[in-house]
Amino acid sequence: MMRVWYNKFFVQNNRTGIVARNVLFSGFLKGFTLLFSFLLVPLCLKAVSQKEYGIILTITSIVSWISFFDVGIGNGLRNKLGKAIAENDLVLAKKYVSTAYFYITIIFLSILALYSIAHPFIEWHKILNLKADDVKDLNLSIYIIISLFIVRFILQLVSVVMLANQRSSLSDSILPISSFLSIAIIYLFYISGFADFYKIIFTICAVPVLVLLAYSVILFQGQYKWLSPSPKYITHNLRKELLSLGAKFFMLQLVVLIIFSTSNFLVANLYSMEKVTTFDIASKVYGIPLMLFSIISSPLWGAFTNAWYQDDKKWIRKIIRGMMLINTSLLILSLAIFIFYKPLTSLWLGQPHIITNIFAITLIIFNYQIAFNNIYSFFLNGIGKINLQLITAIAGGLINIPLTIYLAKNTELGLASLCIANIVSLLPSSIVTSIQTFKFLNNKAKGVWA
Repeated sequence: MMRVWYNKFFVQNNRTGIVARNVLFSGFLKGFTLLFSFLLVPLCLKAVSQKEYGIILTITSIVSWISFFDVGIGNGLRNKLGKAIAENDLVLAKKYVSTAYFYITIIFLSILALYSIAHPFIEWHKILNLKADDVKDLNLSIYIIISLFIVRFILQLVSVVMLANQRSSLSDSILPISSFLSIAIIYLFYISGFADFYKIIFTICAVPVLVLLAYSVILFQGQYKWLSPSPKYITHNLRKELLSLGAKFFMLQLVVLIIFSTSNFLVANLYSMEKVTTFDIASKVYGIPLMLFSIISSPLWGAFTNAWYQDDKKWIRKIIRGMMLINTSLLILSLAIFIFYKPLTSLWLGQPHIITNIFAITLIIFNYQIAFNNIYSFFLNGIGKINLQLITAIAGGLINIPLTIYLAKNTELGLASLCIANIVSLLPSSIVTSIQTFKFLNNKAKGVWA
């Protein structure tokens, strides 16, 4: 019996087997990623002050906003390339990859050129609510960091290629390698007495660029040589295909930016840099169940695309039911974290980390909601049906920041204000995506639902 189960899920080259192997390897790799992310925090807090670490978190989160200006080409490529591979159209697949690389490079180099012009007029100390002597040469540091992130965003398209090929485990190996190298370098700085704010932030930003460069060279000269970008395969009329779907993904990405990537910036301005560190530590600990869920769900976007175009709705229904059960089961782990939070953080950081109960409870609800939404959005994104998602996401995005500010200034909720605002903002998507998914799977998607 066990041999039959093992062969079905880990040996056979069917869709379920591919997903299962990706989950297994992704779980292994993301486990290391989680471990390294937890090791990085106490190491950084030993090397720099809590305020400086809060500044590092805030700067890197703000600069990462640039990634959303790919106008959705990355996600557009993921769907189009996945479909071309499912239909075994290898020439078209190479054209999609070459065209995507060309336009993503043009876009991000243009952003860097525009920022270079605006750079002398931007006062980052005021934007980050800092004093001039908190961080010296801040503007120059951020210019270098933005340049590194620009290169990173171009190179990380290789990860989209892997995901479209249902190789999420290979894509997931990038982050743990980058994290390990970053920790190793920062630790060497620390024990040698040379660790400071600048070395830490430049290490965190530069190492992923070098890792992505190595992956791109190795993969496009090896197993993905048939997909390697080439100037002669750039097909400008495919731009519309990538951008027509990509533009919608871009709008979704902007909402994701507002809801998920502005937290550190809002905490820094509404509270303090020290509170940024508090928010980050609590989010990491209570985010463990969501990380486990993402390990299992990460291969599903590409797998849903493959199943939909092969008309295997039965498989899709089974996977969605299973994912809902897993998400609900992970609430037990969240409850355990709530009960043992102080001893866990004491073991991790050397002293207990104190947060309010309301903040902890809203973090649990928020993480559960993210996982819930991902189940349905992965399916709808995978088949390119995102119009309703877009409408509900925009509605949520419009209220998110104003609601956060209102709650922060007019209540005693503290950091829970951000979680509550995020939960309210995601609620329309939670309702609509689940209904739309069931309509599609039961052939009832008509009118606005189609």
